[in-house]
Amino acid sequence: MKQLKHLALAASLLMGSQAANAITPWHDGAPYITVYISGAVAQTNAYTQAVTTVLAGTTATGASTVDTFNDVDPTNANAVGSRWTAHYFVGSSKLGSALQGKNILLVRRTVGGSGDGVIPLVAGLPLEHLNIASLLASAWTSAGTQSWTASITQSNATTYLSLVNSDAGIIAVDPYILLKPGTANYPAPANALITGLPVPNWPTTLTTLPTAFVVNPTGGLTYGIAVTLDLYKVLQAAQKRAGTLPSTVAIGSYSEASMPSLSHEFIGSLMAGKIGAWDQVQIVDATNSNKVISLNDPAILNDAGVNAPYKEATTGNNLTPVALALRNNGAATFVIANSVFLGYPANANAASPALPTANDPVDEDAALPIVKEPIIVSATGTLLSDWQNGTNTLGFNNIQVGTSGGKAVYANRWGIALNSADRNSKVTAAGTGGDPWRYIKIDGYAPTLANVAAGNYAYWAEGTLLYKGGLLAKKLTVAYELAQAMGSPTVIAPGNTNQAWGQTGAFAMAADPRKFTPSVPFNPSNPVVPYSHYIKGKLHTEIAPVINPTGQDTPFVQMK
Repeated sequence: MKQLKHLALAASLLMGSQAANAITPWHDGAPYITVYISGAVAQTNAYTQAVTTVLAGTTATGASTVDTFNDVDPTNANAVGSRWTAHYFVGSSKLGSALQGKNILLVRRTVGGSGDGVIPLVAGLPLEHLNIASLLASAWTSAGTQSWTASITQSNATTYLSLVNSDAGIIAVDPYILLKPGTANYPAPANALITGLPVPNWPTTLTTLPTAFVVNPTGGLTYGIAVTLDLYKVLQAAQKRAGTLPSTVAIGSYSEASMPSLSHEFIGSLMAGKIGAWDQVQIVDATNSNKVISLNDPAILNDAGVNAPYKEATTGNNLTPVALALRNNGAATFVIANSVFLGYPANANAASPALPTANDPVDEDAALPIVKEPIIVSATGTLLSDWQNGTNTLGFNNIQVGTSGGKAVYANRWGIALNSADRNSKVTAAGTGGDPWRYIKIDGYAPTLANVAAGNYAYWAEGTLLYKGGLLAKKLTVAYELAQAMGSPTVIAPGNTNQAWGQTGAFAMAADPRKFTPSVPFNPSNPVVPYSHYIKGKLHTEIAPVINPTGQDTPFVQMK
């Protein structure tokens, strides 16, 4: 257990040096300055790298001065910091003489995703933020060196949370793709934990940012399409029979070469609710005289080594519903997918995403497809696990089919979900370990940084950090330097994720004003992408990305 008493700050620190110790509010008191940030959770790794390696100073021996405080989602013990995080640290020289050596508290809220980084910030609405400064050590559980956690529920929310206006917002897209009232992109208010009710006074007609707002680019992030483990195996088995996967691929294997693939048109059709049941998906079986069979044909199930999932029981059609996790309105994961796979809402004639299915047994069992909208990205993985395992941890899988050991057993579904591509990284190339869901390829390409850089993988977007121009100068410094660091390839590269099928995560842009140059061949230590949604200096997530060279004679574009 970490000692609650830290050594006093050295005299050299008071004189402006970087000698310091990790700090906690119960030992070091109120911070010199607190900055509150709301918005996207997707860029967590880049955010953490920026805070711990750039904004925070070190001790005289080079040790970190950062103490980290995370919530633990009560529905998923592995979802640490999925809703609230705070870093308490001593400012580095990067923050200038006014903040160097000062105690700084950076508080981040990610409930509601990118929507909470725009609407409440512009409308001046207070949100539930971690109330770190007033909490004692007894409120936290040690989670290792300089790390603390707490499970925050409605019953203890008033202890850990207080209503505060955010100083800045981090969003994983440009603001204007969100500010489209009447569309599924427009952010909806998340429910406050204390009251259980939506954030009040939420504006519904906001279409632009006030001129006083500053939009700073951060880096980009790779997103992915995830499926339940059984569906992953079924897709492999079907595509082996169709001849689009080699016959030598072992069912369940998870290397880049063995991943099944769906086209972006097919994914768009699923998102739009045009494919209600997996029975409707057919293949031409090249191993059996080109016979046409459904995806849940017994031959495919046998090859995959899985059982048929639960079928609808109330309509009499005996079909296998598609189960789809789209995320909530205003979540960047959802908004980017709408643009990439549907052309929505930029194209007035585009299909709109499917509406969510009510969380009750009758409506859910009759729905084709079943559509759910988790409000935090970690909940997407929880929902996929519920569908795979026949559980209902999240409360979105409501058809009980029996009991086992005195516990309810719920419907098993073949589910597909929108997610960031840097999660569930403990799965091996052989397909063992990790949570019971997997990423797939899109148009034949895995969600790797290398494939993004080569222009072969389209489900990605750049992020932004925004704040009001009149922000207190010291807070403005922290926000600006945070955005700068989150867009730097040298800062974000160490935080990227190694999956069994390749490296994925955050990347910097050749379009950045700092003129980062991509490496050929692609170098994960210098994750710079030549493509960008920036046109004439402004980010437009809805348009097709194009190459943004650092110079017309610079040969840095790698085809693959």
